[in-house]
Amino acid sequence: MITKKLWTAIVLMLGAGSAVVLCALNGFFPAVRDVSDPLGRPSKLSLELIDSAGQFDTLTAILVPKHARLASDIQTLTPLANDLEGLTDKAGELSGQAKTLNASTSTVSEIAAPLPDLIVKVTGRADTASPTVAGLSTAVGAVTTQLEAINHGLTTVQGSLGALGPKAAAISATLAIVREEAAHVQEFGPLLAVIGPPVNDLNLPALGVAPAPPS
Repeated sequence: MITKKLWTAIVLMLGAGSAVVLCALNGFFPAVRDVSDPLGRPSKLSLELIDSAGQFDTLTAILVPKHARLASDIQTLTPLANDLEGLTDKAGELSGQAKTLNASTSTVSEIAAPLPDLIVKVTGRADTASPTVAGLSTAVGAVTTQLEAINHGLTTVQGSLGALGPKAAAISATLAIVREEAAHVQEFGPLLAVIGPPVNDLNLPALGVAPAPPS
């Protein structure tokens, strides 16, 4: 019967002998470093990997609040873009209303233009009439003066509204550009949310906050 010590000695001899034969065949003779770290110093790589993971966690902790702040700023800009769109629509309606008012004023001016000549004719005929129409002639003269003043006022209004028409068109065009740019900002909202983390690497100050002075 084989004893425990003999069995252990046989196993150690077979194992050690096999290891020596393999080392001799492969030309490999282990040193102290190979015995302490047989896998090629993976402990150093593990430490570097752990350190890199820690740095990544630190960077993530910095970027998360900035990303949340950027998302909040984008949500603030969205109502502003909607308000600008509504303002542009109202400006477009103002242009059409100004043109309508200008056309109506021109029509009134054209209708009132021949009235002074007609009043003058009526006044002349009243002067040649009997003395009983002298009072009527005086009243008609006063009406003529008032109508001439009205005609002058309407002409002035027509000139002012004529100048307002091109200005209203220019305002409408400007507001249309503002609406288009606001729509572009609204369209780039999801893209800004994606590129936010790389931009935050620049450590730019938040919107509405003055940059810190250099130390």
